[in-house]
Amino acid sequence: MQEKNTSCNGRSISSIRGELVPYLVRKQFSKTTDSQKVKEDSEDQTPKKNDSSTNHELLISSRDEPLLQLAQERSCWNDHRGDMSEAYHGGKLRCYVHIMDQGLCYRVNTLAAYIEANRQAPKLFEEPPVHPSASISERCQVGSDSIIGPQCQIADKTSIKRSTIGNSSTVKEKVKVTNSIVMHGVTIEEGCNIQGSVICSNAIIGRGADLKYCLVGNGQRIEPEGETQQNEHAHT
Repeated sequence: MQEKNTSCNGRSISSIRGELVPYLVRKQFSKTTDSQKVKEDSEDQTPKKNDSSTNHELLISSRDEPLLQLAQERSCWNDHRGDMSEAYHGGKLRCYVHIMDQGLCYRVNTLAAYIEANRQAPKLFEEPPVHPSASISERCQVGSDSIIGPQCQIADKTSIKRSTIGNSSTVKEKVKVTNSIVMHGVTIEEGCNIQGSVICSNAIIGRGADLKYCLVGNGQRIEPEGETQQNEHAHT
């Protein structure tokens, strides 16, 4: 999303995350007034005054009315007590949560959450976990909870558990992949151990490398016998 300068209550806002979102949250829990009434009163008292100086509230277009109505109906929070007025006293500047009726929604703020989301999302589609075009050795172990993409090559004595292997990736002999995401075009050499990690596209993991809970960037190479510890990002 492109950030542009805007103005709220005479204040210039140039950052969505750092300034606009906190402003909206503060407005949500501040004492509210009926912005439309304020606007009408201001117009009556000073008809010749510029509109931008009489009302600095952010106005919501009419096309958003159905969504705002739904949000108020499903909200369990009210900003007033002891009267019969509608929720929020007519104020429309709020932060809302969208409730999904169908589909899958995950918060993926950690490597573990990202890996789990990648394992769950393909279940929404009616596709086999192992693509028919993949070449899988009879002497390897691929768990039923793993996904193997098209044109993959999985060699002998390899173990893949609770992991996703992307398109056209090659996993050579005596490799162990557990709780990991291997993206497209990755090559994993012999004897590697990969656990709880994300290997981005076109990366090369050298022979005997040991990766635990790390992220390997796109097109990067891990040297043979290399070892990357928890939370490290591998770059060349």
